[in-house]
Amino acid sequence: MKLNSPTALAALILSSSMAVAQPRWDNHGHVHRIFPGHQHAPSFVIDNAAATESLIPQVIVYVDKEGTPFKTITEGLRILPSSVAAKIGHHTSAPSVVAHVTTTLQPSTPKPTEKIDLVASPETAATAAAGAGLHLDLSNNLDNGNQEVNAVRPPKPKKGTPSPPPQPSPSSASIKDGTSIKDSASLKEDTSSLPGVAYAPFNADGTCKSASQIYSDFQEIDSQYSLVRIYGVVCDQVARVIPAAQSIGVKLFLGIFDLDNLDDQIATLVSAVNANGGFTSGIVDTISVGNELVNNNQAHPQQVMDAVAAARASLRSAGYDGPVVTVDTFIAVLKNPILCDASDYCAMNIHAFFDPNTSADRAGAFVAQQVANVREVLADRNQRVVVTESGWPWQGNANGQAVPGRENQAAAVKSIMQAFEGMETDLVLFTAFNDPWKKAEANTFYAEQFWGMH
Repeated sequence: MKLNSPTALAALILSSSMAVAQPRWDNHGHVHRIFPGHQHAPSFVIDNAAATESLIPQVIVYVDKEGTPFKTITEGLRILPSSVAAKIGHHTSAPSVVAHVTTTLQPSTPKPTEKIDLVASPETAATAAAGAGLHLDLSNNLDNGNQEVNAVRPPKPKKGTPSPPPQPSPSSASIKDGTSIKDSASLKEDTSSLPGVAYAPFNADGTCKSASQIYSDFQEIDSQYSLVRIYGVVCDQVARVIPAAQSIGVKLFLGIFDLDNLDDQIATLVSAVNANGGFTSGIVDTISVGNELVNNNQAHPQQVMDAVAAARASLRSAGYDGPVVTVDTFIAVLKNPILCDASDYCAMNIHAFFDPNTSADRAGAFVAQQVANVREVLADRNQRVVVTESGWPWQGNANGQAVPGRENQAAAVKSIMQAFEGMETDLVLFTAFNDPWKKAEANTFYAEQFWGMH
């Protein structure tokens, strides 16, 4: 994630609450309802290399005491030359990248203002931030004057600590039952720089698309993605999607939508794969069990974990030895990181559009920061994290700074792709085509039908 600020994003720990919309899978909105009254004072950064004073944006993400984000804001960050800073009483001898980070938080209830003045080497800043309940990633990787924060990547080991043993690549990573994931090199020669994309095989009236319709859809997205994600087994979709995927050389992220009749759904999925070359063909990249079940209060975390374990055992018996995961929202994962512990990698949906303080061009920054926040609560902070839905609608009502539109959709997707530069296969864009069969609702800004990119 490339930031135009010398400071990294900060997660400010507050005691507050948040209400979240609870849509079904056909409503992918994760609406962040924010309680007003929290303000954040502007920050000052003294840059010894700066010639003039400037103002650049920074994003602040507020989380509650459980680590759940409930508010993000974008503020002006003043970059002061040392000559100007001296006149207003700020002094530093820190490097020019980050000199002072000053954060003032005023809660809605009368409490003393907490002011944190961090003096700047990345090491001392991180130490001071940790003591104050802040998480800062002050990576001094500069690109044309912009600071890059690798929030979608696993954290680097701290200085003075032994480096962990090399982690296996995803193609041969160890999975939960002790076996290893087969080398699932793409069916194409090289798709390492392409993301995945979500797809739903339904007509506008909710009926099932035919095999020929699905085949035609896949031709339209040829050479643009490495993987296609589907969500269930209804409409004989697995059997219909596999030949279409094979025709354009992409892999499939298959899904078991809910926990009802789990054995029957697994049997349907396995039968469809076996009828189209079997698991040994390498067409199946991942199989998910559930989509946003915890977020939607459709299942408890332990129920989901038990279902993932049961599905994994059945799929192993059927000859599938790839990743088995559950998918939920980043909000649900922050509250229940055990969902990732139960999965062969951490899979979650993140939609910047549902944060009213995030504009389209900052969508990538928002997504990357949520990935970083989730890493902080994982048992294994080096666990692979895959964002299984992220996109932007081109039509609908505005949500604060989040405004639908064709240009904004393009800007958001570009921003998200930039945040995943070099990690594109850990991203699934949402979604390939519009979903007119979905219900338009106010709580998703009447945008739910209009996320299609093609």
